[in-house]
Amino acid sequence: MEKPEDIMMTLAKSMHDSNRSGSNYGKLFLLKDIIMELDKLSLGVTSRATIKTFLENKKAEVKKDIERDSKYPDPFLDKL
Repeated sequence: MEKPEDIMMTLAKSMHDSNRSGSNYGKLFLLKDIIMELDKLSLGVTSRATIKTFLENKKAEVKKDIERDSKYPDPFLDKL
């Protein structure tokens, strides 16, 4: 079983993947994919919840960055 800190390191490295996280939308899609894959990992309920909360908070930060940097509102941003 992977330790939560190992998983967090893997997630952090994924966030620096230049092909997917070069833009805020790339980061948002990457976070969404990671959250979806989280349930497949062998983690305790508490560890999974902690990591998911962390990732959801990161998603919210990226969405705020998109809203702040965008000239026009994105009507689909809430769906991501």
